[in-house]
Amino acid sequence: MKTNRIARRILGLPYNLSRSKRKVRFSIIDSTEAKNLPDELKNSSRVCLKQDFRKAVENKYLYLKLTDAYPEYLAINK
Repeated sequence: MKTNRIARRILGLPYNLSRSKRKVRFSIIDSTEAKNLPDELKNSSRVCLKQDFRKAVENKYLYLKLTDAYPEYLAINK
């Protein structure tokens, strides 16, 4: 049996990084919804958004390749 976080990750749903880090969240978004998207990700249709809600963090939003936080087949099939 998989944990809820792992199941949400496999299904491509938003999930928290771990129980101890509830303030870090990953989501899949369209690249048209992203602000200040890096040049290397502008050609992709979907990207991974890492939101960090901790107080000490400077950059609250990070955009990653979809395969960095989700299984590779989600990047191909979605």
